[in-house]
Amino acid sequence: MTATISSKGQLVIPEALREQARLKQGDQVDIGFADGLIVIRKRQPLTPARVRSLLSAGRNHPTLTSADETRLDQQVHEARAVRRRSQK
Repeated sequence: MTATISSKGQLVIPEALREQARLKQGDQVDIGFADGLIVIRKRQPLTPARVRSLLSAGRNHPTLTSADETRLDQQVHEARAVRRRSQK
C-alpha cells in the first residue's frame, strides 16, 4: 500500500490497515523511528493489570552488573553520537 504525506505532514492510514490494527477515530498512537522504519502502534492504557503484567515479566530478566551498566551507558553514548552526526 502507498500513502502520501500532505504539506502539513499528515498521513492517512489506509482503511484495511486501520481495520487490522483496530484503530478508530479518536484513538491515540505512539510513533517511533527504528532501524530506518517508522513504527506506529496503538497506545495501550496503563491499567493496574497491565502494570502487574509488565512488572512480573521484568522479574525474569537477569540482574545487571556494574560492567553491564557501563557497557550500556557506552552504547547509548555511541548511538547518540551517531545520531548527532547523521543530523548534520
